[in-house]
Amino acid sequence: MRILYFITIKLVEWLLPAFVMIFKSQKLKLFLDGQKQTSKLAEFPMTPNRYWFHCASLGEFEQARPVIENIKRINSEIHIVISFFSPSGYELRKNYELAEAVFYLPLDTPANAKKIIEKIKPTKVIFIKYEIWPSLLKGLFLKNVPVYLISANFRQNQAIFGIFGQWLFKLLPQYKHIFLQNRDSYNLLKSKGLTNISISGDTRFDRVLENAKQVKKNEVLEQFKDHQTILILGSSWPKEEELLFQYLQSHPKPNFKIIIAPHDISDKHIEAIQHKFKEYSPQLFTNYTNSQAQNILILNTIGHLASAYYYADMAFIGGGFTGQLHNILEPLSFGVPVFAGPIHTKFPEAEMAKLAGIFFDVSDLTELDNLILKTKSNNLKKVALAFIDSNSGATLSVVNSILQSDIT
Repeated sequence: MRILYFITIKLVEWLLPAFVMIFKSQKLKLFLDGQKQTSKLAEFPMTPNRYWFHCASLGEFEQARPVIENIKRINSEIHIVISFFSPSGYELRKNYELAEAVFYLPLDTPANAKKIIEKIKPTKVIFIKYEIWPSLLKGLFLKNVPVYLISANFRQNQAIFGIFGQWLFKLLPQYKHIFLQNRDSYNLLKSKGLTNISISGDTRFDRVLENAKQVKKNEVLEQFKDHQTILILGSSWPKEEELLFQYLQSHPKPNFKIIIAPHDISDKHIEAIQHKFKEYSPQLFTNYTNSQAQNILILNTIGHLASAYYYADMAFIGGGFTGQLHNILEPLSFGVPVFAGPIHTKFPEAEMAKLAGIFFDVSDLTELDNLILKTKSNNLKKVALAFIDSNSGATLSVVNSILQSDIT
């Protein structure tokens, strides 16, 4: 499997320009352009303390961010570089003010790994959640660079624990330390003989808690709410939007307002949402005019979702029908109960919130109807806020350990 992995990576490297031309994918083009930029990355000046954070995408960056900010707060002399693999993370955070450089991680070939390590010369490397890049890790281990994995989450059914993934599993003992989200992950790795592990929790709890404290009121959203109940579709996909449409068809005059904040805010998708809900006269956030007759607002911007959760009373979060559940912790940090599609086994926070009685599965229109009634009639705000607060604190545990020369 090791050989097959390296052959596949090399084929992707060769064929990527052709894929961009054939599929005309903007995301693939951004990725290819980013790879070219990384290959030309100038040599960094020598500094004694450079910490390299690798985040696959935006979600992982949100887990890394509180760690980065606390490290800089404790020691401003530490230099931060950040790499992404996905354009969705890089494009939004390429100008992050605490980093001296933000770049795409090159494809995981031995040659690329050697080049990028020589250019960055990291003092320590911090990977987030799932990241296991064999060539890069081997290069870092050979250079005796301490590598950490934070907010990690492991499940027995992951490929790494199967017959064909054993070669990847053998890399885990070489991490300096693995900070795990939960007891299940800890017990699993311990049963496999790992000792470089501890339970720290998920740093996203600290991130959303800090965000909720800093959120600013928004005039448009405040006018739209007008002291009424609001249901928000947060990072919605077409499945959630279709279920909401079906709900409105069976409840033409709901006694609450709706904010649709789609995952895809391209003009094409925004226009599709406007067309689907046209009989309800939805307004765009960017063209909002204060009118009591308007009951649907489409959030067609980036950067206003946290403010929208501040005004929400119920949240229907996207991705739960595809196994790509979006951030449920952000609405919960404002005391907003959450429901989502039923496919979320890879997201331990969903199971935790379900046990706390603030997260609910929805599979069809009947369940959506019942959940809207349930969450409207039950005040779950205190429970949600207590849930976020009780699970915070992972960041300082991780930061203090990483800043120490040894972990005991």
